[in-house]
Amino acid sequence: MDMTDATPITMVTDHENFTVHTNVTTLIYPAEYYKLNALITFLNTYYIWIIFAFGFPGNTLSLFVIFRMSKTGLTTSLFYVAVLSSVDNITIILKIIENQTRQMKMSIDETGCQFLFFFGLTCAASANWTLIVISAERFTAVALPFKVALVWSLKRAVVIIVGVVVFLCFIHSHIFITVTHYEHYTCTVKERFHKYLMIWFFISASVFAFIPAGFLIVLNALTVLIMRRSTTRRQIMTSAYGHVHRAARRQERHITVMLVALAIGFLVLNIPRCVYVIAYNYICASDEDVMCSTRRGFVNILTTQIADSNHAINFYLYFMTGRKFRAHSLKLFQCRRATFLSSGPSQLSELPFTESS
Repeated sequence: MDMTDATPITMVTDHENFTVHTNVTTLIYPAEYYKLNALITFLNTYYIWIIFAFGFPGNTLSLFVIFRMSKTGLTTSLFYVAVLSSVDNITIILKIIENQTRQMKMSIDETGCQFLFFFGLTCAASANWTLIVISAERFTAVALPFKVALVWSLKRAVVIIVGVVVFLCFIHSHIFITVTHYEHYTCTVKERFHKYLMIWFFISASVFAFIPAGFLIVLNALTVLIMRRSTTRRQIMTSAYGHVHRAARRQERHITVMLVALAIGFLVLNIPRCVYVIAYNYICASDEDVMCSTRRGFVNILTTQIADSNHAINFYLYFMTGRKFRAHSLKLFQCRRATFLSSGPSQLSELPFTESS
C-alpha cells in the first residue's frame, strides 16, 4: 500500500451535563512505513560504530605491519598502503563525529560544520583516489615493466598524493561558503544555495565514486588482459632462466590478486551508491508519495553505509589475499620479530602491490 489511509475517528467528551462529539482525521500508515523508519534510525545511530569496530583496529594493524616491513626500505607500494590506511582511519573518526552531531550528542557551530564536511568529504574521496593511483602504478608495472621504477619513484609518489589531495580540497572548497549550522538541524546547506544542491550532489558523487569506479574498472581490466596475453612469453622465459623467473611470475600474480581484491571490494560496496545517485530523480513520481519517499530514504541511508564500509575492509583483504602481509601480521600478533629483518634485502621481492621505489 503506497498511500496513507485517512480514517475518521469519533471522539466523545463528557462534561457533566453535556456531551461533545468531535470528528478527528488520523493518518494511519502501513506497517512497512514504521519498519523502514526503525531501520533508518538503527543505521543512522549504530552502523558507524560497527564500521569503527572492524575498520579502525584493522587499519591500525595495517600501519604497524607496514612499518615493520618498511624497515629494510620504503617502497611506493608500502607508502600507498600506509596512506590508504591512515586516510581510512581519519575518515571513520570524522564520520563518527558527524554522526554524534546529528544525534545531538555533540554541539557544533557553523565553522565546525564547515571543517567537518570539508575534511570528511575530502578524506573519503582521497581514499578512493589512492586506489586509482595504486591501480595506475600496477598497470604501468605490467605494461612497462622496465620503466616502472623510473615512472613511479618514491618522490613522485609523494607528489602525486599531494596533488590528489590539493585537487580534492579545491573541489570541496565551496563548503566554507555553502554549509552552515541550524538549530535542531545540525549541519546543512544554507537556504540560498539550495538551488545548486543537485549540481554539487552529482559533482561530489562523481569525485567520490563515479570517477574512481570507472578508472578501477578500466585499469584493472587492462592489467589482467595484458598479463594474460603475456603468459606464453613468461612461460618461455621461465623455462629458459629457471626459478628466478618463476619467482617473479608468482610475485606478479600475487600482487595482481591483492590489487584486484581491493578493486572488487571498492566496486561491490560503491556501485549501489552510484546506481542510487543516478536513479534518485526517477524513483518517486512525487515527493508527496509518503511511502515512496520513505523507501527512497531507506535506500539512501543503506547505500551510504555500505559505501562507508569500504573504509573498514582493506586490512582483511590484505590479510586474505597477501601471503607476505598475512605472515607479517601473524608474527605481529605473536609478538615475534619478522623473519625479513634477519634475512636481508631479498625479502623485498614480495611486497603488497608493486616493487617500484
